[in-house]
Amino acid sequence: MVLIRWYIEVFLFLLAGGIITYGLISAMGMWIMARPRTLAMRLLAWCLILLCSAIGHEALLLGGGYDKLPSLRFLPIYMTLAVGPVFFHYVKARLYPAFRMRRQDIKHFLPAVGQISAYIALWAQPEVIKDDLWNGFYRYYLHPVENLFFVITGLAYLFFAHRFIKHEMGVRKKDEGLLVALRLKRTTKVIALFLAVYAGYLVDDTVRRLLLLRAQTDMTWLSYVSFASLLGMLVWLSLFAWLNEFWWPRRHKLNFNELKKKFH
Repeated sequence: MVLIRWYIEVFLFLLAGGIITYGLISAMGMWIMARPRTLAMRLLAWCLILLCSAIGHEALLLGGGYDKLPSLRFLPIYMTLAVGPVFFHYVKARLYPAFRMRRQDIKHFLPAVGQISAYIALWAQPEVIKDDLWNGFYRYYLHPVENLFFVITGLAYLFFAHRFIKHEMGVRKKDEGLLVALRLKRTTKVIALFLAVYAGYLVDDTVRRLLLLRAQTDMTWLSYVSFASLLGMLVWLSLFAWLNEFWWPRRHKLNFNELKKKFH
């Protein structure tokens, strides 16, 4: 059983490392290779970086990396509460090229600022205090609660993004904007599906830690399924980034009626 667990951990680290590398390369492509560098591309790049950070954290947690390297605890910083707002503003920027971030938009990122600040404060504590916080406050309360908010806020922002997309599909005719809306609609649905799968881990995590007050040392199959959903989310968004910003714009014009049937 120990040997099987070791193989799972090695496979987990290799898989996560490869997908994180792919995600970071895709994010760099949005910043460096894309022409012109629009706000939408920058927001999409940030979304990929945020997912890479979350996957790195979960890989170390599920694979036992934090137990072997206690000095890395709380790193990389878990920034999941920023994923929903960033993707929502990416959709707006992609649908409306003239869209610009305003001061009023800061309110969407306040939960993420609080999350990041909490992780920095916890990581900066002395080793003895950090060990107690990790095995108590973090594992029993902070991580389950932030996962709960990640699912709730993520699904909420995806819902509002989908509303914007549906509105644009109703008013746009056979132009490039309709094609963009159709692609965004499919991607929003796929991400919502991955997030719903991730919620399965939330149920298991919450029951075992909050209700039973038992730290999750032996990971269940739901833990690995939820981790796979994070990986799937990053892979899908990375592929979408390459296709939407590099490949599709260079193709010849397609039949919009056929595309609409295909994407519905």
